[in-house]
Amino acid sequence: MNSRHNRMTNVGRKLVMFLGFLFIFVGYILAYEKGLPLLDRAKASKTWPTVEGVVLESRVESHRSSNSSSSTYSPHVVYRYQVEGKDFEGETVWFGNDVSTSDRTMSEETIRKYPVKQNITVYYDPADHAIAVLEPGVFKTTYFFYLFGWLFLGLGILMASSVLFRSLLRLFRGGAEMQTPAESAG
Repeated sequence: MNSRHNRMTNVGRKLVMFLGFLFIFVGYILAYEKGLPLLDRAKASKTWPTVEGVVLESRVESHRSSNSSSSTYSPHVVYRYQVEGKDFEGETVWFGNDVSTSDRTMSEETIRKYPVKQNITVYYDPADHAIAVLEPGVFKTTYFFYLFGWLFLGLGILMASSVLFRSLLRLFRGGAEMQTPAESAG
């Protein structure tokens, strides 16, 4: 029974370690591959050049998962603008507006600001004219992926380090117990 318990304990440790590293990996991707570039782009957008554009589509999108009865909402705005004689279409109202929330009113307020056929000011990235935004700067939702990524990173680090710490503690305790009989014999 003791060997079965030890085997189950080892499997448990390996599982927690695996999940810890998986959380670290996912957290890194969310925070540093998605979140941080989004924050950098949002900050930079305040100094981007502008052109006139026009709203092509404007609606609230509803999202319902298959295992839930509740819905989340996000604004869907499509606009056209032209830079150096070339036409572009954009869908970004602000960096982070692709985050769905259960608050429909926020999406409805956004849609009211951008009705179809309305002329608008578009801020575009001078390095990549296909990247544009209607409301430059950083907003609360801009931080979503960065903070969510750090939540995963923190949990992963906590899980992995707890297993490593316990293993090191057992190693040192086992090493101290093994030294004691040898010291008393000498």
